[in-house]
Amino acid sequence: MKAAYICSNTYTDPRAWAGFTPARGLYDAEIGRQTLADSLEQARAADALGFDYITVSEHHATPLMCTPNASIMAGALTQIVRNAALAWLGPIVSINNPVRVAEEIAMLDQMTGGRLVVFLLRGTPNEVTVYNNIDPAQSRGITQEASLLIRKALAETEPFAWQGEHFAFPRVSVWPGPTQRPHPPLYASGMSEESVRFAARNRFRLAISFYPKPMVAQLTQLYRDECAAAGWTPAGDDILYRAFIALGETDAEAAELGARFMPRAQPTTPEVGQAFGAMQFSGSPETVVGQIEEFHRATGAGILDLAFGAGGIGQEATLASIRRFAARVLPKIRHL
Repeated sequence: MKAAYICSNTYTDPRAWAGFTPARGLYDAEIGRQTLADSLEQARAADALGFDYITVSEHHATPLMCTPNASIMAGALTQIVRNAALAWLGPIVSINNPVRVAEEIAMLDQMTGGRLVVFLLRGTPNEVTVYNNIDPAQSRGITQEASLLIRKALAETEPFAWQGEHFAFPRVSVWPGPTQRPHPPLYASGMSEESVRFAARNRFRLAISFYPKPMVAQLTQLYRDECAAAGWTPAGDDILYRAFIALGETDAEAAELGARFMPRAQPTTPEVGQAFGAMQFSGSPETVVGQIEEFHRATGAGILDLAFGAGGIGQEATLASIRRFAARVLPKIRHL
């Protein structure tokens, strides 16, 4: 099993934790500067401590993940992350020009020397209208066509034309050219049964965020079944799961850390859509190792993308949790 650290750039003043689209006047520049500095310090520590991926995601109009242009954050991380893969998880392709996204992927792959991993996001319901440029009812179809176009743009060595339902480009030729061949590893969403089927049919890796274990187990089993029907078998790295973690020295300390996490909502079915979920892993190192082993047995996920600090935990406690995980959890789950 592999582990990833989420560089979330979460704004730490709880007065702004109203969810999506809080008033911009709640932002304090000094708190924002410190938030960014802390996030980069955490990423540097996770990289040095042996985490496999450092990840960053695009999200809009929220203090919970202040990365509306995650490629900028990813670019900054290329100057900090020296060992781990840099995972852009990911660009919201439903609201962005897919050729531009392919160009940014190619450039980041060059900047990392071929250590880039990408998850092509659909976005949360509020985000597909952030630029008011698409019909939300069409966001799934737009995302799926964009994902296929981006992959083709990264793999092709000759210019090509694209004429689809949602996009038309007379000539596509992405530069810089390929670093990883045919392209960086690409994940697609596993947040609904239809998305899972699309990923399996088209041989994308699968990423699921914040859902509880029974839902993840249901969706990953569907993925394996659909992959088999399509004639291929996913490997361990082909299933990634993003979750919150509260890792204390004891179970009681972890519970106290968990109580300081930002507010979040818990989805109940795979059709609800993306949401900030409940704490999936919480406890002492020994407790969390057992929880991860049980989660892996149920879901087969081979990569855990973990949020150690989200809002109220504080820099010292977050760094302590990252170090504790690297020293006392990661070595015990490597065999999974």
